[in-house]
Amino acid sequence: MSDLQEIPAMTDPLGKYWDQPSRNEILIDDSIALMSRATFCKLLAYNTTIPSGVYEGKMWSRVNQYSPNRLCWFGPSSNPDRCSINSREVHFVD
Repeated sequence: MSDLQEIPAMTDPLGKYWDQPSRNEILIDDSIALMSRATFCKLLAYNTTIPSGVYEGKMWSRVNQYSPNRLCWFGPSSNPDRCSINSREVHFVD
C-alpha cells in the first residue's frame, strides 16, 4: 500500500443515528481500502445515490455489478460549508 490515509472521525451530533463500522476496522491509502467482508457488510449501501445528512466521517458502500465494490465517505473540503465525497476500491482481507 502507498501512504496510509485516514477517514475523518464522525463528530457531528447526527452521527449518533448513523450505523457504520469503526474506522479502526478499515485501512485506506490513495487507491484502495482493506477490510473484512464482515466490516463491509456493516456499511449501508447506496449504489446509485448518496446518503442525506452530509457530515465528515460518514461512510457507506457502493456495489455495482460492472465495477468493484467501493467504500465511500464524506471528508473535509476547501469550502467550509461542504464536504468532499471520497471513495476507494475495496479489497477484502479474508
